[in-house]
Amino acid sequence: MKHKQIVDWCRDNDIWYLKIDIEIPEVCIQEAQAVYDEGFFVDHRYGDGDGWCSAAIHSFVKKGSDPSLGWHHTKNPEGHGFSENDVDWGWTEIAEVAPETKRWLEDFPHKSYRRLRFMLLKPGGAIVDHNDASEQRIKEGRVRNIAGAINLAFYQPENCYLRRTDTKEELPFENCTGFWFDNGVNHEALNSSNENRFHFIMHGGFNKERGELMRRSLVKQFGKDVLKEIDD
Repeated sequence: MKHKQIVDWCRDNDIWYLKIDIEIPEVCIQEAQAVYDEGFFVDHRYGDGDGWCSAAIHSFVKKGSDPSLGWHHTKNPEGHGFSENDVDWGWTEIAEVAPETKRWLEDFPHKSYRRLRFMLLKPGGAIVDHNDASEQRIKEGRVRNIAGAINLAFYQPENCYLRRTDTKEELPFENCTGFWFDNGVNHEALNSSNENRFHFIMHGGFNKERGELMRRSLVKQFGKDVLKEIDD
């Protein structure tokens, strides 16, 4: 089964998250805190003090530059004024602060990595209603895509949510859990706790092993009969 069949089934049935059947080491919590303590986080999107910040352990730099210096490049290359053809991808200096997280990511079933980012939502921080469908996805008619990004909850305090804007259904995060998350659905988040919320977002190419992981995760969440439904 190709992952596109799963993507299509999830879209047609309005499934917007799929829990990943994989273990996330608890050391990732401590290393996320270390990235914070070392001062690597930068405002992620709006730059208006909303408390949403990020730090890239794998990102890009201008061709010929040292990839380790790209930790502050947390948007796509175009978002930082670069062309895709003019950048090199690689591990940033944050890998030295989070070596066990890097080691786990190297073992994760993937073809190739693009942005890998620690995500911080500070106490009282909010992420306003939005979706992440790119112009290209909209043009191609694939706004809904559950395989577009992976969201890992390293540390999820109580009184935090990420939810759909339309139904208010919350994504069931717990510490060290991961989800394929359809970011084409309008969503919002709020941290009402007095602790930092540390998540991690993965972008990268698909391969056979990652497709098998998605299939296994789908069966675990919905049962074996779902495969017959998708094949039909």
